[in-house]
Amino acid sequence: MSILRPTSDTASAYYKAMRETALLSGEEEAELIRRWKTDGDEKARARLLTAHLRLVVKTAGQFKGYGLSSADLVAEGNLGLVRALESFDAERGLRFSTYAQWWVRAAMFEYVLKFSTPVNFGLSAERKKLFFKLRGLKSRLTGPSGNALSEAETAQVAEELGVRDHRVAEMERLLTQSPRSLDAPVGENGITYGELLPDDAPNVEERLGDRQELMYRRELLRHAWDGLSEREKDIVSQRTLRENPLRLEDLAQRYDISRERVRQIEAAALSKLKGLVKAAEAKLIPKARTI
Repeated sequence: MSILRPTSDTASAYYKAMRETALLSGEEEAELIRRWKTDGDEKARARLLTAHLRLVVKTAGQFKGYGLSSADLVAEGNLGLVRALESFDAERGLRFSTYAQWWVRAAMFEYVLKFSTPVNFGLSAERKKLFFKLRGLKSRLTGPSGNALSEAETAQVAEELGVRDHRVAEMERLLTQSPRSLDAPVGENGITYGELLPDDAPNVEERLGDRQELMYRRELLRHAWDGLSEREKDIVSQRTLRENPLRLEDLAQRYDISRERVRQIEAAALSKLKGLVKAAEAKLIPKARTI
């Protein structure tokens, strides 16, 4: 069974393993993590991952309604789960499921934003907010008809979400337009639409460079993230990685502090994270030059 890609050939085995694998107690989890981190025990690693498949499937259910297959969402979540285990530090006192859920959600979140519209677009804060909120607000305003938003309705959505009007119109177009088939004929000479498109794909060297750059940036962020305290990680995660970010009031109650104090911690943590990224980059650049 492949733990990363539950395709049609492996889905039954995947879900069977999920149902049949018992949850881990705190003591069992700690022992398995020790065996994996200290001894490189692959069986312990597999047991840890399999025991948390329920977490991946449950999280995938939160991203329904975006036109993406559950298998692809689960596959992305599994990648996040594996990355979480690779970077998990048991000495910080967290259960692995608490730590892993943010990696799983972040992996699915990125996948949904990238592939659930016919075209790719930059992921600004406004667009992220609109992507997850516009469907519900539009349904409330237009009902089951699904008609395009009027200018007044567009302005109402923009005001409610605190974004600009033209961003609402832009996102509505992205979410409603249908992708055009590349095999669709153009004219009467048999030429297809795809044959008329220029090949703008990057060459092999550019793709390799982009991949290396992505891996490098992820490594920087991993080093920087470990420099935050558990409270800082939790607050930043709850405020930036959730589909529906927690309010300052929610976190204030959790930590028994004021809303303003939560805001200060969040701002300081983000600033600290930027500094840690720069520090990590300064350490990694000399290594990269010697390769």
